Amino acid sequence: MSDGLAVQIAGLIGEELTRLLLKRRGGCQMVVPVKAQGSLMAEIIGEEATGEMIRGLGPGRITLPCADQRGPRARRAEAKAMLRAGASIQQVALACDLHTRTVSKYRAEINAEAGDTQMRFFF
Repeated sequence: MSDGLAVQIAGLIGEELTRLLLKRRGGCQMVVPVKAQGSLMAEIIGEEATGEMIRGLGPGRITLPCADQRGPRARRAEAKAMLRAGASIQQVALACDLHTRTVSKYRAEINAEAGDTQMRFFF
């Protein structure tokens, strides 16, 4: 783990739980809750580890780095296919282990390839 935040999280909860957290939510914003009990973070890494995150980072919004589980070409191709099928930016980021900004860029590339210069809203 080379990203500064990932290293900091690993120091708090260990590498195994950090990898799990990044695999599930990497590349997206997540809230470090005020209380661990019943939170999304606790659902993923457990209440004890979430408590360590609260004590170590404090409650608030953080942007988790990507977990880099697969090669970039495979993630890019899968992300573009999902976008063409109508998936949201958040859904694609989570499924493909990409940052939401990267997925937004891919959506813009798809629109440019199609000759669209106007922003499209996918509701």
